[in-house]
Amino acid sequence: MRILGQIHHPQIKITLFTHNDKLSVKFEKGQAEIILKFKEDQSVVMENLTQEMEKTQFASIVKQLDHLLIYRNQLEPLPPQDPEFLDII
Repeated sequence: MRILGQIHHPQIKITLFTHNDKLSVKFEKGQAEIILKFKEDQSVVMENLTQEMEKTQFASIVKQLDHLLIYRNQLEPLPPQDPEFLDII
């Protein structure tokens, strides 16, 4: 797998990869990620990604990542609290 580069975004990390003639685009926010894989002509996909960034700033992907983070946090138990330690406010 080879990293082609990144697309700058103020809220999420977007990384472009190539592997076995496929383009993968990974969107990350916190501990959630979405990976899209494309077999199509990479130059067409890259152009469409640029247009999407200019139009919507990947709003639907950001919203989906937010939902994934909420779901993830529901699955992870809170760390146990030691009653001997005072809560610092």
